[in-house]
Amino acid sequence: MPGAPPVIEKCAGDELRRILKSAPALGYTAATLTNCLTFESYVSYGVVDVPEMEIPAHILIARAGSSSVIDWQENGSARREVLHPGSVSLFPAGLRRAARVSRPQPGEISILQIRPSFLHRSIADIARGGRVQLSFQTELYDAQISRLLESLRADVQAGTPVGRLFSESIAVALSAHIVQHYSATETRLDEFRGGLSPTRLKRVMEYIDVNLGENLELDKLAEVAELNLYHFARGFKQSTGVLPHQHVLRKRIERAKEFLRDSRLTVLEASARTGFVDQSHFSKVFRRIVGVAPSEYRLSA
Repeated sequence: MPGAPPVIEKCAGDELRRILKSAPALGYTAATLTNCLTFESYVSYGVVDVPEMEIPAHILIARAGSSSVIDWQENGSARREVLHPGSVSLFPAGLRRAARVSRPQPGEISILQIRPSFLHRSIADIARGGRVQLSFQTELYDAQISRLLESLRADVQAGTPVGRLFSESIAVALSAHIVQHYSATETRLDEFRGGLSPTRLKRVMEYIDVNLGENLELDKLAEVAELNLYHFARGFKQSTGVLPHQHVLRKRIERAKEFLRDSRLTVLEASARTGFVDQSHFSKVFRRIVGVAPSEYRLSA
């Protein structure tokens, strides 16, 4: 497996994030989901100047609420585009462009950065058509991308109650989608049929049970199954009927019920032992799934 991105790549990404959020903002939510995935969402207006720099990650930008006016500068020439609400831009890693971004009215922007190393681990060994090279897209109307980014935004705003598994699953789905639809050359992914073998599924289930209280990662589960991220996620759902993060959430709730029936443990301890971020998230998720708060469940158990 590739290691963490080099420090220079991280610094370049941080600088880009600083520039993009330098316009007046009315609200800001951000999360470093892993060392390969960064998400942020904010409502802003005004003007941002982005100097020419090499973009270190594949970037998806979704817009809502108002239009953005982009003045591009490239090789001494200039052009203007108006990007409307509901549109998505795709900037492949390595792109070099200078731009002035103007938002006369407040608009919501969601930005996901996917490091090339994550995309490679997701689909590279199953991509037919040669080396994956994404194409630069300024204004896409793609319902799949918009839906997945909105799911990620809602999860981040909720405090990522399931941890990294959900965000990694969304990023894998996005990686597969953009590779198949927005590559410079036609790229198809090898299909995965039949689900996980009984042996692979057993290994993964045992690993989840032993590490249920930890911050489980899709990368590690795929490694246990000896599959790439994309095929693991699809194979797991074919075998179980649910995605990995959904299975883990259900298992955590069932384990939490056991702890709550033990009067020696507090609600806080039940939350910590089942891998939830904090007691507030635990209570919110428990109520949504079980129908009552943890404290109420304890009294009725």
